This record gives sequence, C-alpha cells and structure tokens, in this order.
Amino acid sequence: MTTSLLVAAFASSVVACALTAVLAWRRRAQNTAAKALAAAMAGVALWSATGIFAHLPVPFVLQQDTAVVSFVGIYLTLTGLWCLSRAVTDRNWHLRLTVALRLLAPPLVLLGLLFTDDRHHLFFTSVRASADGEELLAQVGPLFHVHLAYCYLVLAWVVLRLVVAWWGAASVFRHQLSHLLIACCVPVLGNTVVLTTARGEHPVDYTPLFLALAGLVAARAIFRFGLLRLVPVARAQVVDGIEDAVVVLDVDGRVIDVNPAAVALLARSASGRAGDVIGFPAAQVLPPQLSELLAGAALRERLELTAGVHVDARVSALRDTRGRALGQVVVLRDVSELIEQRELAQQANERLSEQLALTRTLQQRLAEEAVRDAPTGLHNRRHLLQALGEAVESAQVTGEPLSVVLIDVDHFKLVNDTHGHQGGDAVLRAVADQLRDSCRAGDTLARYGGEEFVLVLPATSRADAVQRAEELRRRCEEAVVDLPVLAASLRGDVSISVTFSAGVATSPGHGTDADALIAVADRALYAAKAAGRNQVVAAR
Repeated sequence: MTTSLLVAAFASSVVACALTAVLAWRRRAQNTAAKALAAAMAGVALWSATGIFAHLPVPFVLQQDTAVVSFVGIYLTLTGLWCLSRAVTDRNWHLRLTVALRLLAPPLVLLGLLFTDDRHHLFFTSVRASADGEELLAQVGPLFHVHLAYCYLVLAWVVLRLVVAWWGAASVFRHQLSHLLIACCVPVLGNTVVLTTARGEHPVDYTPLFLALAGLVAARAIFRFGLLRLVPVARAQVVDGIEDAVVVLDVDGRVIDVNPAAVALLARSASGRAGDVIGFPAAQVLPPQLSELLAGAALRERLELTAGVHVDARVSALRDTRGRALGQVVVLRDVSELIEQRELAQQANERLSEQLALTRTLQQRLAEEAVRDAPTGLHNRRHLLQALGEAVESAQVTGEPLSVVLIDVDHFKLVNDTHGHQGGDAVLRAVADQLRDSCRAGDTLARYGGEEFVLVLPATSRADAVQRAEELRRRCEEAVVDLPVLAASLRGDVSISVTFSAGVATSPGHGTDADALIAVADRALYAAKAAGRNQVVAAR
C-alpha cells in the first residue's frame, strides 16, 4: 500500500472514530455503554492520528514524539473496551473510583516508564532514523514485551467476558452480543496477521484501522440493535405474565397501571382497595405500610400488609431521557409462604437447639459422674491419675515442686465392723468434707480407694506439704462424726472421732511420674501407720 493510501486510510479512521466518539458521548444519558464506547473510539482516533505522522515526511523528532503519544491512544482504547465489556454484560454496572484507580494503574506506570525511556532504555533499546531519514526504526526492549502482554491480556479478558455473557444469554440477546464479539475479534485477528506477515525493518501497524472497524461494528450493535435497552416484548407477556404485583404511578401519585397479580394481592390486603383502581390516588389503593417507600425514605423493604400476608416491596423511579420524573413503579413480591416456612424452620431449629443443649448437659453430667466417687462426691482414682500426670508434666516445665499427700483413715475396718457400712460411709463423707473445705484453687482431691484419699498440691514444697497435711490431720481429729440413726440405734453410739495417717512425697526428689510419687507416698504412709497412726510422715 502506497504512502498516500496509508495516510488517507489513517485519516479516514481518525474522522470515523472521532465522529463515533462524539455521537456515543451525546447518547451517554440513554445508554450506559455509550461513555465506554466514546472513550474507546477516542483512543483509536488518537492512535490513528499518530499513524498519519508515521507515514509523512516529518522530522525525526516529531515522529518519535507521536510514536510515544500513540501509546496513550492504545491504553485509552483498551480501558474503554474493558469498560464496554462490563457495561454490556452487566446493565447495572458503573465505574467506581476504586475500580478506575486499579484499572488505570498499569497503563499509567507503563506510560511513566515510556516517557523516561531515554534514561533506562527498557522500552526501546535504540531509536534511530532510517537511512533516508523518513522512517523511525526502533529496537524493542523488555518493557515493550510487558506492554504487549498487558494489551493482549486485557483483550483476552474482554473477549472471554463477552463469550461467557453470550453463552448464558437468551437468544434475543445473542444476536447483539455476537456483533460485539466480532468487533473484538477483528483487531485481534488483524494484528495477528500483521505480526506473522510483517517484513522489513519498519512494517506498517494496521491495528488502529482494525480497531476503527471494530468500533463501528460495536456502535452499530449498541445503537442500531438497541443493545442494553429493554427488548420490546408485548406488555401482556411481561407485565401481565409475571407473578410479582406491579403498580405504576404517575408524577401525581395516581395509579395508571396494574397487573392481575397486583389486583389479587390488593384484594388480600385488609387496607388495600379491590376492583378497578386505575385513576385512584396511591393512598387509597396501596396499604399505608408503603408510604415510606413511596416518599423515598427507602427503596426496598419487607412488609406485612395484613396478618399472614408478607411482601417484598420495591419502588423504582421512572424518568425520561432528560432525567425528568415520570412516576414510580411499585413491585410487590408475595413472600408469605417463604416467611411461613422460615418461621417453621426457625421453630424446628429452636427445638433442635434445646434438644442439643439438653444432650450436651446430659453428656457433661455423665462425663462428670464417670470420674466421681458416689459415696463421697470426690473425684475417683481414674480422674486422679489423669490430673496427677498433667500436674507432673506442668511441674517439669515450670520447675516448681509438686507434692502428693496419701491419706488413710485410722481403724476404718473397726468402724465398719462396729457401726456397719452405713457408719463407714458416714466417716468417709465426713473426712472428705474436711479435706474438701481445706483445698485451695488448683489442688486436686480424690478418693484413691477404700479408706484412702490423695491430695495433689502443685507448687508446694515438702515442708509446706507436711504443714498442710498436719493442719488437715488436726482439723479432722477435732471434728465429731454423727452416725446415721439406724447405726446409732443398733450400736448405741451417737457420734465418734476420726483420725488419719498420711504420707508425703514431693517431686522431683521422690519421682518424676505419677506412679513413682504415689509409691513413695505409700511407703511414707506405711511408716506413719507403723509409728502408731494419727500422724504425718514425709518421705526422705
């Protein structure tokens, strides 16, 4: 293609894209995609304009500057295409500030590096004029490949989003989305052909021309085929056929249209008006619960119109193309059945929660009873061994002493023989009460078996443990044990005094595990028994 034809092609692209951008911008109030299309076409127009200078006999410096400016057009085009794909696949989408900042960050960084390329030469390792001085010859650097990757990544994202939207769209929208897919594929395929067939040091970049053609196709799809506008379908198929109740009000608040679902719902409402409601004020037709919605205090709310009638109410404003108010649309969705099911489910859930709480309580009670001794209410041997093992491990970590006191009630067999098992149980409970009342926080008290008890004293030295045991012994000796009535009547005794013997062992000196400590304490207890009972002996 000759230079004059290339210049004419790029100039035509500039004019066509600029006009399309202007027309799209003028329709921005009618179509949410118009702004994005305007930005994309403005970018293509700028890119095409720089292509004109690339094929004119202008100074080398001017060619170099316009080549840099072309990147601005490229990034503006890509940004517009990205926004266009979002707008056509999501009718409620609007460009937020945070999204805009994230979207503009990569091109702004790349532009900053491009404008400072003469310092680092990462975009172009060398830029020079051709032998005749009419062409710009450049050797690309690593950042140029990053630029290419970013461009193709954005285009791939745009095409993928349109393909997904096309796949899930109804047949009436697929025809419109197909035009946009074709528009996006044109520059991609064209650029691929250019890159694969390029020859010489300075091949012609036809990409702006392909993009201009794509922009015209997209503009035709948006404005000619009414993409993003409501597809004109007969009112009876849309409004009358839906299950939601629809009430249309004019600017004066009078009802100008209702569908059969609204008539049926208003008849169920105690405060609503049944029959022909066209022309009546909304206050006479609609339930008073909707007053806040109609006043603009809320856009959506769940209301109970009457007992058992629940609706999800939404109010939308109707405006013309200039933004002037035309009225309001009230949409009422009957959710009574849903609310009833939810209440039933909530009641069932509450009953289930109560059952689970009761089950947990019973489980905790059973777990506690499994480690309790029934006659005394103290923990049993099973719990003791677990607690003592944990206390030994903790003492080894902290380095603090741990003492174990093994207690045996003196002459317990004689008590059983003289006063019976009920009298023996009374003695055990009395000793357990005395020991329990003297326990500190962190101590572990358990019935070891028979007439034996074990007291675990964390952070307690041998001397302190002996002193504690001696205090308990004196306290128990001074107490009087009342026997059960049955035993007293049989034996003639009313109360007795009880004493105990105790052996003390302390970790780590007497052992570093539970079994060793209990064995040492048992030997000390045996020594106390042998020495005459009613005394405390510490292991040596």
